[in-house]
Amino acid sequence: MEDLSTQLKAGNKFFTTLLQTKNSKLMFIRIIGFMAMLIVGYLYLTDGHYSKLAGYFIYMSLACTIIPLPTPPYVIGMGKIFDPEIIALVGAFGNLISAFFEYYFLTWLFSTTELQQKIEANKYFQRFVQFFNRSAFSCIIFTSFSPIPLDPFYLTAILTRYSLVKYLLALFIGKSLRYYLLAQVGDSFQIPNLYLIIMLIALVLVPVIIAFALKRNQAKACKVSEKSAI
Repeated sequence: MEDLSTQLKAGNKFFTTLLQTKNSKLMFIRIIGFMAMLIVGYLYLTDGHYSKLAGYFIYMSLACTIIPLPTPPYVIGMGKIFDPEIIALVGAFGNLISAFFEYYFLTWLFSTTELQQKIEANKYFQRFVQFFNRSAFSCIIFTSFSPIPLDPFYLTAILTRYSLVKYLLALFIGKSLRYYLLAQVGDSFQIPNLYLIIMLIALVLVPVIIAFALKRNQAKACKVSEKSAI
């Protein structure tokens, strides 16, 4: 039996390949998400009490796998203003909206092309599905609670048409627990907004830098293989 790290490695490799395939077509959606992040950040720093909460709900309703908006700094910041229970529930319900539309959007996107068949034939996907099916509900809860991005679990649930009700319920449990703890951090430590802004910038830039580095290394590897072939 292969261990968890091996399965995650296979799932992440498959997921990275899939993102590279669909990256250009999803870029417009992600630009909208980035603009939403700037607008909501402005509301948090300048606007009224309830406008902050409304902006937070809208922001969390956009944050999902295809719009990877960074949520921890925002949740911590909102925990400085509102009760952690409120932030946990509002954030989790917002994520349910984004997850609901993402579920049907990706289902439609893959079913209208030949990509669904290519995905199902992918050996990394087949291996990951076997692992996922052993404890799908628990996997989604763990994924939703974990601070580490584990997108292959979400993607596998959608591609295998896992029960939408169970998917949303597991996501709500994991997300609400995670946001409650983050909001407690904000409430207990009252972290200055400047530090939260720095954290937000880091969470936006680090994945971009990593993706650029991986793409650059891949390009170098291709050039080396071409030279070797010659």
